Amino acid sequence: MNFFTKFYLDKKKASLILTSFLSLILFFSSDSSSSSKVKGTVLDIYSTLSAPKNWYNNILLVKQENELFALKNAQLSLYNSKLINYQIENERLKKMLDFKKESFENISILPAKIVNSNISNSIESIIINVGETDGIMKNLSVIDTNGFLVGKIIEVGKENSKVQLISDSNFLVSIKIGNNISIGQFKSTYGKYGTLEGILKTSDIQADNIAYTSGVSEIYPPDIPVSKVINNSKKKNKLFQDVAVEILTDINNLYYVFVIQ
Repeated sequence: MNFFTKFYLDKKKASLILTSFLSLILFFSSDSSSSSKVKGTVLDIYSTLSAPKNWYNNILLVKQENELFALKNAQLSLYNSKLINYQIENERLKKMLDFKKESFENISILPAKIVNSNISNSIESIIINVGETDGIMKNLSVIDTNGFLVGKIIEVGKENSKVQLISDSNFLVSIKIGNNISIGQFKSTYGKYGTLEGILKTSDIQADNIAYTSGVSEIYPPDIPVSKVINNSKKKNKLFQDVAVEILTDINNLYYVFVIQ
């Protein structure tokens, strides 16, 4: 095929394409019924062909919106949790201030927050966020927000101190109990339970009687609630009663405490 023949065929093709294009423009520009039908058909075909693309775009949009909603929901949840904890914290602090004002006006007490617990160790103890810089010394008494005995300071650092808990098996404190003020000694046995030792059989001890610190010891001021009687028995061959008691403070739910200075 020579050059002129090829040029002639290409010219015919170009003319056909141009003519067809111009014809389509003229046809779709017309307002005739036939052109309207064709336009509608083309529109329907285009809508059908583009439907999967639109569906996919909608899926992506919904996914992005869900991710945005999930992020906002997580942020709001964290914000709400902070507000709830701030409210709880404020209630605890208010309770502590009211307690200090009503119960220990004549005694100097220092509020402290528990920063660590070692209840499972050989010595049951907690770490509180006050120390030498706050005037803390060994053997100071520690009470909870209800005024119940928690324990005593056994180690002091500059900013923190260790408290031996009343539930520790080696914890002892002199107590008084009953209308006739019987003097004895509280000793922890297991968990929240303990015994009162040295209570004479002649002492009138009843269930739910409260044992208080006697004040005999130089460590513990008098009249701090220690434990509650759950049962007692008197045996003929024994001089003292067997008195089982329950510790008043809730060791497992301590958050704030007071150090009596």
